[in-house]
Amino acid sequence: MQGKLLSTTKKSILIAGVSALILIITILFIRPQTKTLDLYNGLLSTDFDHVDIRNFNPEGINTTNDINDSLEILSTEPKDGFFHIQLKGNEPGSYDVMITSYRADGEGKDSVGQSITVTDSGGIYTGDFTFNGDEYLYLAFGVIYLFISVMLFYWRRKTRKAMFFSYKSIQDFGLALYFLLQALILIPFVFYGMQQPDYPGRTYLLVNGFTLTVIAILSTVPLMIFALLMTISNIQLIRKEGKSWKNILGILLSGMLFLGIGLLALLAYYSPPDSLSLDPKDSGLVIARGIIASLIVYFECNLFSTLLHCQLAGRHKPKYDKDFIIILGCGIREDGTLYPLLKGRADRAINFAQDQVEATGKRPYFVPSGGQGPDECMPEGEAIKNYLVFRGIPEDLILPEKESVNTLQNMKFSKKIIDEKNPDGNVVFSTTNYHVFRSGILAESVGMNADGMGAKTKWYFWPNALIREFIGMLARHWKLHLVMVTMLVLQTIIFGNFQWFINLIL
Repeated sequence: MQGKLLSTTKKSILIAGVSALILIITILFIRPQTKTLDLYNGLLSTDFDHVDIRNFNPEGINTTNDINDSLEILSTEPKDGFFHIQLKGNEPGSYDVMITSYRADGEGKDSVGQSITVTDSGGIYTGDFTFNGDEYLYLAFGVIYLFISVMLFYWRRKTRKAMFFSYKSIQDFGLALYFLLQALILIPFVFYGMQQPDYPGRTYLLVNGFTLTVIAILSTVPLMIFALLMTISNIQLIRKEGKSWKNILGILLSGMLFLGIGLLALLAYYSPPDSLSLDPKDSGLVIARGIIASLIVYFECNLFSTLLHCQLAGRHKPKYDKDFIIILGCGIREDGTLYPLLKGRADRAINFAQDQVEATGKRPYFVPSGGQGPDECMPEGEAIKNYLVFRGIPEDLILPEKESVNTLQNMKFSKKIIDEKNPDGNVVFSTTNYHVFRSGILAESVGMNADGMGAKTKWYFWPNALIREFIGMLARHWKLHLVMVTMLVLQTIIFGNFQWFINLIL
């Protein structure tokens, strides 16, 4: 466990270190550029005589309050259909100014208002967060998202090769998808913006901060399909299995996701007209929307990853080299016979054993596992043993485990029986297809390197059961998710107060 913790720590340090390096190199690259500011305004006058900068006068009255000592005009020229002005900040401060170009014939002038800030280190940017090199900064964020995604995809493949049943596979794939979606939106947009000389920095920030909101809202259509299928399966499940809160988990989860997206849509609708100006009065709204969007997309990616890995694990075919087959219990009838769900697990184990004998001649031991519940006439392990004997399995090949009350104990107590017989034996467990992945994780947690195989179940039972697996694994690894959610919230807060970040790097 210590080795795995160290490995995870090294991965985190690598991601954080490379991401920081990309960001630092980008900042060092753009810092010299930020000492000047290029403005592209669609002014009508091209035949101009001179340009000056004055304090902004909302009444439109001429003023001689020229502030060229604080803001210096370096050059002016028509360029690419725009009026290009290059400024330099000589004194730190924030200025609301009017930039005016005077026609050479003295017949008129063109003016544009602008808010400009000069930092203590000489960096200069506008009120809409435009500064020279801003596109490279946002490109760096896109590259960081892409780098994190690629590394997580890579580690997920390595983890699956080394250890098939690992929650790291789910977590890495979910996070990889989370960052990949952001990179696929942000990077192309930045490249497009580089071709537009008048693109304000606020537009890059808007897209970067708005990306998760867009992803969450775009997911509404597949989410509606998902909710519809979950509702149909839950209704059928209730008809077949009876009313229970466990049988409506899919409907409840779909409702929670829709509620979150609805709230997100309202926050997006009531955003300020200039979309993320990040004025103090709007920062709370921006941060709330970002947090909700982050949580929705994060848990959607984890849900998809969980369903995918459970599906793959349920279809996994173990090698025919097993010494022991654990059959996980899941409840028996009042008379001690097996419910169809448990009978399917036992049949899957029997069929595998028969196929292995035909392929290799090797006969495995059966370890039926399960204790006695308050409404059961015998331990589940004993009931499964009776069924195995009925199916023709010799009693000397059956090693029942009769004390466990949950899957974790199934694995723990079965391992004790197996270790007494052959601690180096190859183990496989048989359970229902949706339950294979989580069972494998629990087997690994008690130190048992076991393979897994899944028995088929009714179509209406499978979707809701997968949701239960998702919630179960989410709860089991709540500390990990709490750390990730905290990091995502901090990221959202930083982008919700981006002016602080700009002042820091400029």
